[in-house]
Amino acid sequence: MKFRTAISPTKYPFHIGYEDPVMLMGSCFSDHIGHFFARSGFQTCSNPFGTLFNPLSIAQDVDFLLNPASFDESWYLPFDGRWVSLAHYSKFSNADKDVFLQRIHLQMSEASDFLRSAHYLFITWGTAYLYRHLERNKVVANCHKMPASCFSKERLSINNIVETYQPLFERLWQCNKNLRIVLTVSPVRHLGDGFHENTLSKSVLHLAAEQLVDNNRIFYFPAYEILQDDLRDYRFYAADLCHPSPSAVEYIEDLVSQSFFTAETESLRKQKEKEFKASLHRPICD
Repeated sequence: MKFRTAISPTKYPFHIGYEDPVMLMGSCFSDHIGHFFARSGFQTCSNPFGTLFNPLSIAQDVDFLLNPASFDESWYLPFDGRWVSLAHYSKFSNADKDVFLQRIHLQMSEASDFLRSAHYLFITWGTAYLYRHLERNKVVANCHKMPASCFSKERLSINNIVETYQPLFERLWQCNKNLRIVLTVSPVRHLGDGFHENTLSKSVLHLAAEQLVDNNRIFYFPAYEILQDDLRDYRFYAADLCHPSPSAVEYIEDLVSQSFFTAETESLRKQKEKEFKASLHRPICD
């Protein structure tokens, strides 16, 4: 008898090797897989704006990397004694405006250079819901604990996403003709929006990805399906019952390896990860 539906590794018309720079942008899945690539010794740039959740903020930040000068003073403001960016995660906030801007511009410059030479870009959408800052009329990457009255909440349509990303991808390929793009939908449940609302949100993301994928330069990796349909048990969730547990993350990482790496690359990856873990070991002093 079968008691679970296992998802087989996806077969792609390419393999990712150590000669391939990999950029990842988006929600928590990008953080997890970005750490996985980094500790395995790959050339990696992960979430240079911090963790991002809605497709429009991710698209806007990719556009900033193509044209860093377009990030201007309309995107940042003082709040509660700190400077915050509507295009960045809260970790970039700082009480000193000069330090705040210096850090943002340095990170953006380095990530812009990386993207122009990257071979792969992983984009992970977390939710179709977004928040718009009313005074600035900006879709925000993070609300920075500002009052709810500062924002309106919206749910993107499939067309909103597709019509944003089609021209964005064309601009990307104008700057980097060799870039391949891998879309994923985060398996993390956004239950703060509501159970039914979360289902609607994930459905919008899946259908938008389906319209964009061409299996030539744009591909899909089933992170969402692995957790929801393969593992499919609360023991594979963290204590909040929304995020994947460490064992689930490790399982997804293994499917990433089987999907994207050759046997030779995987053998080298395991050795490099072993060396990375050894470098973290600190012997107990007498």
